Amino acid sequence: MAGYETLGSMMGAHPEVAVIRRFGSLNARNILYLQAELTALELKLKKCAEADMDSGHQDRTIYDRDWQTLSESLHSEDGSPEQWKTILSIRTLLKEYNEAIVLQNLVMKLKAPNAKDLQFLQTWMQTPSMGNVYLLGSDSDIWEKPDPYDLICLKRRENHSPISRFLSGFIVNWYHWLLGRYLRKPDGTSLHANTVHYSQDTLLYLSTLIGTVFASILPVVSTIVLYYVRSMTSRLALVGVFTGMFSAALGIFTNGRTIEIFSATAA
Repeated sequence: MAGYETLGSMMGAHPEVAVIRRFGSLNARNILYLQAELTALELKLKKCAEADMDSGHQDRTIYDRDWQTLSESLHSEDGSPEQWKTILSIRTLLKEYNEAIVLQNLVMKLKAPNAKDLQFLQTWMQTPSMGNVYLLGSDSDIWEKPDPYDLICLKRRENHSPISRFLSGFIVNWYHWLLGRYLRKPDGTSLHANTVHYSQDTLLYLSTLIGTVFASILPVVSTIVLYYVRSMTSRLALVGVFTGMFSAALGIFTNGRTIEIFSATAA
């Protein structure tokens, strides 16, 4: 049985299966705790400032207007350093709070893993002839019983169109079973035993090629068909059919938004 070395090697070589937890609840709770601490320090600072202002002391009464006198209160024998100590505590905690927010924002922008990639990772880890990864700690079921809302992928593999999803799923599986397993050799290393990788770029190229060929043929076919149809009613019906086929082709072969497909169809 293998462990972190094998799993890390697979994730490093293929970042699309580098599926990890975002710890969303813990990150949010940490930010809430920091916020609560800062709120308490903010209130304390306000009280310290009011106490210094009302003290009647020559130096303490100008803390609000002279930052140097305020900062030197830390070493003054007759001054009150409490306000400056509170400010220093706020400064340190505020930096940690801001960094936590920025980092959490970056983490939240990472997308959930592709369902096919997560399924592959699970199968690869559980298959004795492949990864055979078995962790013993409390993290052992992160991938076996995943929380779909708490998983992120370091580099999600995007399927840019329905046809690319079809190619990367159904077609690749059948191709590998019928022909690919005889033509493509598995990774020879022990870390990636019996693992074959098909390039996402090749699949995207094929989907683009199919879409381009279809887009080139469709106008020619529609022109030829309409040329031989004499009935105006039939022509109008065929125009509707070909327009629908054009819209469907845009939806299948591209990742265009609805408004973009609608605009292209209307044009």
